[in-house]
Amino acid sequence: HGQAKFDLTDGSVSVEVSGLAFGATFDVWLIDNRPGAGHSVKPEPGDAMVRLGSLRHAADTATLEADLAEVIHPEFEIDLVTVARGGEDPGRGGLLFGSPSLFQRLYYNKPGGAFAALGDVVTPRRSALGQRAPWTLPFRTFVPSPAYAQGMGGGPALAALIAEGEDLFFNETFEGNGRTCGTCHRADNNFTIDAAFIATLPADDPLFVAEFIPALNPDNPALMGKKFENPTLMREFGLILENQDGFGNLVTNFNMRGVPHTLALPTSVDSAAGARLGWSGDAVPALGSVRDFAPGAVTQHFTKTLNRTINEDFRLPTDPELDALEAFQLSLGRQEELALPLLLKGIVAARGQEIFLDNGLGKCNLCHANAGANGLFGGGNGNFDTDVEKLPDQPADLTGELNPPDDGFGNPGNGEFNTPTLVEAADTGPFFHNNSIETIEGAVAFYNGVSFNNSPAAVGPGGFPTGPINLDATQVVAVAAFLRVINALENIRSAIAFEEGALAPSAPDEQLDLLKLALADTVDAIDVLRGGGLHPDAVQKLEQASERLQLPSQTKKVGKRKPFIRQAIEHQKAARGLMVDE
Repeated sequence: HGQAKFDLTDGSVSVEVSGLAFGATFDVWLIDNRPGAGHSVKPEPGDAMVRLGSLRHAADTATLEADLAEVIHPEFEIDLVTVARGGEDPGRGGLLFGSPSLFQRLYYNKPGGAFAALGDVVTPRRSALGQRAPWTLPFRTFVPSPAYAQGMGGGPALAALIAEGEDLFFNETFEGNGRTCGTCHRADNNFTIDAAFIATLPADDPLFVAEFIPALNPDNPALMGKKFENPTLMREFGLILENQDGFGNLVTNFNMRGVPHTLALPTSVDSAAGARLGWSGDAVPALGSVRDFAPGAVTQHFTKTLNRTINEDFRLPTDPELDALEAFQLSLGRQEELALPLLLKGIVAARGQEIFLDNGLGKCNLCHANAGANGLFGGGNGNFDTDVEKLPDQPADLTGELNPPDDGFGNPGNGEFNTPTLVEAADTGPFFHNNSIETIEGAVAFYNGVSFNNSPAAVGPGGFPTGPINLDATQVVAVAAFLRVINALENIRSAIAFEEGALAPSAPDEQLDLLKLALADTVDAIDVLRGGGLHPDAVQKLEQASERLQLPSQTKKVGKRKPFIRQAIEHQKAARGLMVDE
């Protein structure tokens, strides 16, 4: 792993890499991906490639300093930084790959309208829920208005890029087995899946390709025990097979993991720790960007056979597609952190917030500052070894199915897993990387147990020493009640945003799409509160909002739907007022 730093004031670049074999030669290349038939983000013939020089070893690291002005011309656009074996081109000999984030690319692109030229905008085929839609698709209600977009036409261009990303996310199979990003990250299920949701899917859903494509079926004798998925663990516990440590041994070297949601990514990836995607935080290179995740996901999950041959079993995304996918994913959910404490009206939830913020009692806020994914120490999104893998009687193990231990971050792993945000937690369970605990109360109680309190994260030198946590049963329930309430408040915020989008001038299909998503958020809020026996008065208001949201689909006239939408918003605001003082 390593970093490449570009100083755009003086044109210098510095590269530092750890873990390379001492004594061997390694070159650093810059890639300007050029469009063309069959071209992808990978270095390929026809791309512009510039060798910066060779890394020089010093102790455990290898470094390179270079002057960009001496090696690239002004029109060269840095799409990829590659470390390759010495004497080999970056396509054949590439070992490490990293790309600038979308917004870094905006910054160093040519000024004056370059944003709109980042990718070839295509007309979207379908919206997230299946209807045809214009550019202003459902998620355009979350288009941010960042300062860096001012003067660049960033608003409309960013909206178009997000819409293109939405289309790719839900519809693009990358010439693979039929899966898309949205196969596992469902818009109407909080951009994740679980066993209950999976049970509602038809037998021919692309999620189940291992059951109807012989080349991917674990029961096929020709595969000799090699696995693409474990259908039993998928259907029973919502677990997806991941080859975190490479594809060299498909028989026993794999992990079974839940599907993390993709909501509120900007609140954790723009941090000192970079983009820690995936449950172990190593799904992109260190300090990488969201756009670096997609090529690996396509290779892992979209392949037609276990050979995973590029341009036969799937194609890799192009640079414009990666820009669009990143823009869309960063548009989802909250765009900023909560500011705790909130003025909660529920007695139990208010006490839970106190325990959560008490760094001597609950200690939750140490790793989940403001109930997010960033810790108080260092301000970044961290990895910790909590010994969650040592929990006894894990559901997937009880089935008797082969379920190798998950070693966490790195190869070989160090047992560390990534810190997720908690605001969206209560309605995105099951919990932890292995879906081992079903309820939010159970997830809070884990930190009282032997596994956590003997773990490096609690007492060892390998993580932040929180010390043991000892909450009584009523305190566990209180913390869980707090997490349920802030989740429901986020559901209400999201639902109202969708509804306000639906009140704007829009095509009938887009309006109904927005209202379906608003309804899903409203139902989630109801379920989350009811699951903890919380705020029955607010639940009643939310049920009234739910009823109003189901009425617009009964008329084709957009104007006649608006009174129902406004009534839903009023009921949701009333529910929020019963839960928190603004």
